[in-house]
Amino acid sequence: MNQPTNMQPAERLAVTFAGGTPDRVPVMPKIWVNVAASLTDTPLREVIENPLTAMKVIVDAALATGVDGARLFLFPPRKTREEDGRLYEADADGRMIGEIDLQGGLATRLERREDFRLDDPYCVAFHTSWTHSEPLVADLADVKRIAVPDKCFYEQSGHGHCLRQMQEAVGERLGLSGDCDSATLAFCVSLRGMEQALFDLIDAPRLVHALMDKGTAYAIERGKFNIDHGLRTLRLNDSVANMSVISPMQWRDFVFPHMKEVCDELHRYCPNVKIYCHVCGNVLPVVELLIEAGLDCIAPLDPLGGFTVADVRRAVGDTIVLMGGVNTLSFSNCTPDEVRQEAVRCMEEGDRNGRFILGSGCALPHDAKRENIEALVDAAAEFSGR
Repeated sequence: MNQPTNMQPAERLAVTFAGGTPDRVPVMPKIWVNVAASLTDTPLREVIENPLTAMKVIVDAALATGVDGARLFLFPPRKTREEDGRLYEADADGRMIGEIDLQGGLATRLERREDFRLDDPYCVAFHTSWTHSEPLVADLADVKRIAVPDKCFYEQSGHGHCLRQMQEAVGERLGLSGDCDSATLAFCVSLRGMEQALFDLIDAPRLVHALMDKGTAYAIERGKFNIDHGLRTLRLNDSVANMSVISPMQWRDFVFPHMKEVCDELHRYCPNVKIYCHVCGNVLPVVELLIEAGLDCIAPLDPLGGFTVADVRRAVGDTIVLMGGVNTLSFSNCTPDEVRQEAVRCMEEGDRNGRFILGSGCALPHDAKRENIEALVDAAAEFSGR
């Protein structure tokens, strides 16, 4: 490699996503709001209440640790009330509608299912922020009621302002990826529950495809919103659709056609946009299908799925961009030197004169050590100096 280290982080990531050769391997672990709040000493309640704060803590954590990129997630503003050490969401009238899961995904566990309205684009836009003990979608009639927000909704809700604030704040100091959320199985899980969504693959395939049609439209509109605001790297998510959970045949039959529709439409809308999908767990049996679906990058190469970066590189060849690879548990359980060694091994297996982005195999754990995140940047610099 031995190239001068003179690229700004945003350029470094853009060049790599485009298949070019950067000055060094870029670094982009998945920093979510929980670990970002911890790294920036921001009260989690402030993150939950303010969508701009939710974006800002991620950006601030990325800048503080020296990584090259961050993912921008869209959250709704939520009013909260604390009682007996627990945090609850309150509606506009001050009525508490459910307890917020501070140990998990920060979703509100709704006490009444009717507080989630399928015909309200606002609820659908931020559906992962609320759960209920019963499925939020009961049948095909409910699917038809789902009101998919169009791209203009996010500007009207104030999220365009939040995004512009972050872009102006970071300039070229950080590459930013827009979030399309999930179009496929994770979308079904959020509205049907994990167990029922998996049974549906066998018992209710029409319902699954109908839900994924809605999810596809939802992800496309989110993607167009991000593209209209200048973002040229987009993240899809389906952390459920891996071979640790479903079969390759189910992936091909259910996930593939809808993921391909999202990629095809967003590439038509903006030919130079780059799309990756966060699928943790085992993806080795479907890596060729991921490429056929139109993804520009395979991520996050989760070693807990039982494969290595080298396994994926052998399967897809040298022309596809790969991202991730470092065991997410290493950020909590290992020393910085151990993380550096693991990171160098990932780069040795995945880098092909570019086409590799160093990152975590899944979201960084909430107790990830700052020095272990910084160790990724050290490893990338060490690797480029060889």
